[in-house]
Amino acid sequence: MSLSSNKATAVRLFEEVINQERKAVVDEIFAADAILHDPFTGTSRGCAAFKALLGIFDTAFPHHRVRVEQVIAEGDYVAVLHTHLATHNGPFMGLPATGKAITVNGLELFRFADGQIAEFWRKDDDASLLIQLGILPAPAQA
Repeated sequence: MSLSSNKATAVRLFEEVINQERKAVVDEIFAADAILHDPFTGTSRGCAAFKALLGIFDTAFPHHRVRVEQVIAEGDYVAVLHTHLATHNGPFMGLPATGKAITVNGLELFRFADGQIAEFWRKDDDASLLIQLGILPAPAQA
């Protein structure tokens, strides 16, 4: 597949799956045995595993949105710089809903094979998320 096609498919994750809440699109864009790498859930495989990962965030941050900032592709890889905008309205990591609005930057990496996402690395700024929710202390100001 072409670089532009792979870029468009990666963007579908953010625009259609997250922003339009069309979870069935996951089955179209991910390979059935896709490998997922996530700091919270570890390494897992398949569309169901991605939907479960997404469900963690959907529960804690219902109707969250993402803004795609930049998309870069080379070879079989696509990187997407993006910003999540959400409100903490459900349980997350043992913390009940706080109602806090959060902004989290991220940079995801996708590896493509045969036009589908074959491997996915989630690299959102989880430390910033945890600080904004009060789970981690903010760094001391100098």
